[in-house]
Amino acid sequence: MKNLILAAGLLGLGGLTACGESNNGDDIVCGANTIKMGNECVGEDPTTCGPGTVLMDGQCVTQPRAYRQIEHLARPGINEALLIGDGFHSGYNATAPTFAGVPAADLQAVVAEAKTVLKALYLGACLLNGVVLPAGASPADGVRPAGITCHAIGPAIWVENSLAGVTLTQASQTAAQTYADAVFNLFIPDVMRIDTTVATSNYEVLCGAGAGAGAGLCGGRFLNDDTIDVTYDFLLNGAATCTRFGCGAPNQVNALTSDGVAFDNVTAANNRNNRVAGNAANRQQGHPAVSNAFPYSAPPQ
Repeated sequence: MKNLILAAGLLGLGGLTACGESNNGDDIVCGANTIKMGNECVGEDPTTCGPGTVLMDGQCVTQPRAYRQIEHLARPGINEALLIGDGFHSGYNATAPTFAGVPAADLQAVVAEAKTVLKALYLGACLLNGVVLPAGASPADGVRPAGITCHAIGPAIWVENSLAGVTLTQASQTAAQTYADAVFNLFIPDVMRIDTTVATSNYEVLCGAGAGAGAGLCGGRFLNDDTIDVTYDFLLNGAATCTRFGCGAPNQVNALTSDGVAFDNVTAANNRNNRVAGNAANRQQGHPAVSNAFPYSAPPQ
């Protein structure tokens, strides 16, 4: 009998100290998910709620979901092409399309980076015009970035300064800035602009009379549209078909305005608006035909 009483006492003592360090009320240190009430450790909450719920006012309610935007993408290649570096990409992806709430310093850095890249695109196209076009060609004969005729072509975009060396002319700086400002406003915020008055195709590109007057890629797109070629073509040639000298050798237009990757390298009919056909021997670039039924994209292979 004494052994039973002793055992019961030990069990009771163990029960009191299982959630703490001592059975002395002043010395109790309660374990995880318990709190001290009086001289005992009790559950932290009187109610244990199930997965996905939290205790509020004594009741289990559905826990609000916290969402985090990880990608800000409407047109492929905008963020990736205009912003260089993971820091810029991460900051851009975390913003709303309107940049609402973005700290001013961060916003200015993103805008400056994107416009620097755009100015380089413009000046590079104008420089190449003067390099590959036949002698006697004028700026109007070459590619026209975003539909804007180059202010000068070839080495004419530079001036030699005895102190600073070779630098851009003031006219080049001004023209490049004008191009960057106009195109930035067309592509940022990065949203799909759909003009229901034009055909559903990326090559219905002009919403206005020119890059400074609201032009843009606004016709929507199909799944098999070559969005990269279309974007390059607009940025570097205003989506013009070719220059006055055609698309023959040297094929300046296609060299500038295509990534050389086709939607489907095997079946040409599956491609829309690509400037250069892909390599049919590279089946890794090929893509099966899209479906006319939801979800429209072809099944995985």
